[in-house]
Amino acid sequence: MKHFGELIFFLFIAFLIWVFIGGTPDQRIHRVCSPISWVGNFVGSVAIAADTDYGKSIKNGTANLDYRCQLTIWDYFYAAKWEKEHPGVPLPGAQNAQKGS
Repeated sequence: MKHFGELIFFLFIAFLIWVFIGGTPDQRIHRVCSPISWVGNFVGSVAIAADTDYGKSIKNGTANLDYRCQLTIWDYFYAAKWEKEHPGVPLPGAQNAQKGS
């Protein structure tokens, strides 16, 4: 069991390295949330292959969860900086944002 724990630890470290070598903030955000898509797509594909009615809803839920993960990380790390650099401009993707008149 000790070796299993070590394997998980090294896989986690490899994942973190993979995330941080991303060239842009967008790539790093996408990479952090990628496991959600991997697991959700796998489970959704298994559900579709098993001929259940849950495959599409699992994939839609996964896409929604992935979006929320990316939005949460962006808000936490980048939103304040963006607001300082663009005063008075609504945040990208803000639901109440006014489109150009």
